Amino acid sequence: LTGALSAPNRGAADWGWQGLIAYGCHSLVLVVDANSAQTVQVLERHKASVVKVRCPCLNVGCLYFPLKVLDLKLQRKIIVWDVATGTARCEIQEHSKPIQDMQWLWNQDASRDLLLAVHPPNYIVLWNADTGTKLWKKSYAENILSFSFDPFDPSHLALLTSEGIVFISDFSPSKAPASSGKKVYISSPHSSPSHNKLAAATGAKKALDKVKILISNEKPSAESVTLNDCLQLSYLPSKRNYMLLLYPREILILDLEVNQTVGVIAIERTGVPFIQVIPCFQRDGLFCLHENGCITLRVRRSNCSITATPNEEPDPDPVQELVYDLRSQCDAIRVTKTVRPFSMVCCPVNENSAALIVSDGRVMIWELKSSISGRNVRNSSSSASPLYSPVSFCGIPVGAFQNKLPDLSLDNMIGQGASTGEELRNSFLQEVHLKFLLTGLLSGLPLPPFAIRMCPPLTTKNIKQYEPILAVGECLGKNIFSIKYKYRHSNILADMLHAFPSDHRGIEWISLTGFISFATSTPNNLGLVRNELQLVDLPTG
Repeated sequence: LTGALSAPNRGAADWGWQGLIAYGCHSLVLVVDANSAQTVQVLERHKASVVKVRCPCLNVGCLYFPLKVLDLKLQRKIIVWDVATGTARCEIQEHSKPIQDMQWLWNQDASRDLLLAVHPPNYIVLWNADTGTKLWKKSYAENILSFSFDPFDPSHLALLTSEGIVFISDFSPSKAPASSGKKVYISSPHSSPSHNKLAAATGAKKALDKVKILISNEKPSAESVTLNDCLQLSYLPSKRNYMLLLYPREILILDLEVNQTVGVIAIERTGVPFIQVIPCFQRDGLFCLHENGCITLRVRRSNCSITATPNEEPDPDPVQELVYDLRSQCDAIRVTKTVRPFSMVCCPVNENSAALIVSDGRVMIWELKSSISGRNVRNSSSSASPLYSPVSFCGIPVGAFQNKLPDLSLDNMIGQGASTGEELRNSFLQEVHLKFLLTGLLSGLPLPPFAIRMCPPLTTKNIKQYEPILAVGECLGKNIFSIKYKYRHSNILADMLHAFPSDHRGIEWISLTGFISFATSTPNNLGLVRNELQLVDLPTG
């Protein structure tokens, strides 16, 4: 039974194709069913905090979860788990080197168990995660921070380093890359005048001209801040030859064919900085996590191009500009010194759900819901670029009087971007609005100490109505948790009862369905306390 997370657990979460969410809590790994928001497995073998979790993209057989562990004895290990049985299948270790990042190789048919890991400062190693065998090892001249595979070409790999980006074009599972890659330097957007512009001004041609120089083969000057404050690098799975760079206050969209920045998502000065971004592959959208725990969805505006102003000459080689409009956002959490957002994961199958992992042990599952505005595009008068429902469902065209499509996935909720001519020709396009709905919440235990009592034991008389229930009370709080175990399905159900206005002290069971709990208030000036006694009935609460 877990509670608050530790600082190294930040970012240690992933959502697998099997519908399971795995995240680290101290030295444990919790596996949660996303549909029921219940813990289905707790993996215990690590001796230090879990700092990275990676689920495989697709596995028909067992469910494997490789975990990166930073041991206190400087023994850095990757443990591959079989979640169905809760046993460790393999342990991987590269001498005494730690692990910076790792990913499964999902885009090849040689083996389903190939794992690429970054061992600081400058090594990448390909492992066979089923046998723990090292297949090859390659070193580079720069300190590697993270990497990203090109979803359209498995031989292309981008390494994010402390100074720039190294593009590898000859990656293969069979042998190590022969070349050292192509290195490009990218200055931080803080060194560009466009850093101070508002998000609404990203469509200006002058603003994009100022950030075109961010990609170059020349090393930036010493006074220019480089990629040290870059939080994340990732290819766009919905658009070929595009990449994003995440900064605390900007998201840069790079066109690798023309080596230019073609999109900037900037936050206003009063806005909340970014922590993480997850790009979608079904539609050109971005799930963004902010420091206040708010998850936002931004979708690319269709048919945007950089146009010259009346006083400027037209560009002979125009570049398509990418503008991402804010479409939906969920409620923020109350951020304190001990309660902060740690990571965000997105459902890889449907891409219409996101889970927020909070430092206090909560898992909040937000699901996107769509609604039709009730008017077609000819009557739409909204100033923002509208979203439209798909024109077909499973290959069948959508009629004018057909009911709303089910929210099965992101591509069933919003259609591909339509041009102005298509909007006028097709009167069946319906405007869609998106909103986040909290569909699952898993709460962890508060900080110890606790008062713990198990219910009366199983006997021949109560065998028909017996349920194993554990009562946990906060000794420094006001809540009681009744935790019910279901042995058949290995589920743990927890109900929280707000029992007292005073600090809880103890629990005593009187039957299978009720217990007495007692609490004591803080002494007053005379040394007197208020003692409280309550009889709690579990079926009714």
